[in-house]
Amino acid sequence: MEEVQMVDSRADRTGKGAKGRQTEQTIKDAARTVFARDGYLNARIADIAEEAGKSPATLYNYFDDKSDILEVLLDDFLERARLTTTEPLQDFSVSMLRDSIAAFWQTYTEFLPEMVGVTHAAATDPLFMDMWMRIREVGVRSFAHLAAAMQDNGRLDPSLDPYVVASALSSMLEHSCNLWLGTNAQGLGRPSSDEEAINTITVLWSQALGIAD
Repeated sequence: MEEVQMVDSRADRTGKGAKGRQTEQTIKDAARTVFARDGYLNARIADIAEEAGKSPATLYNYFDDKSDILEVLLDDFLERARLTTTEPLQDFSVSMLRDSIAAFWQTYTEFLPEMVGVTHAAATDPLFMDMWMRIREVGVRSFAHLAAAMQDNGRLDPSLDPYVVASALSSMLEHSCNLWLGTNAQGLGRPSSDEEAINTITVLWSQALGIAD
């Protein structure tokens, strides 16, 4: 009987009323802070509760565990990506590539806790591997459309699979973001600024695709 009451209480707190929604958002914001600071794998419910100014018991009224919080954060991100997705890339220019790479870099920076969290969680949980692939698919489909258009115009090897091309180039960008933003690696080859990173990747992409202004 107590279990039923707990479920009803959770549904009421998260699904009804401004106060419940505000508390849920406070918990999500706190989780983002802890994921960014400590990494998803090292994050603890107790740390998230402390950051949110709530008791662990309160968090369990809203979420089952930290993976439940991450899943909700990623659903929020995917919904935003769905609403803001632009038309597939059409323009064969370096400036177009740079704009697209810069937009990805900015989005990765803004959603750093989610991006780092999903890559960590995907290593052990098939659910998060699937969510990671769904996130990647947004960019891969857009760049694959560009690769296919370039093949139609005789500017890219027609024997290549445009989706493999797009996935390979996206992997370069994603790993660079993860290394330089996600882990904040300070080793040899770290760019001195976001602008240097974006410009370098733009040159490599444009040369690989044979695009020049």
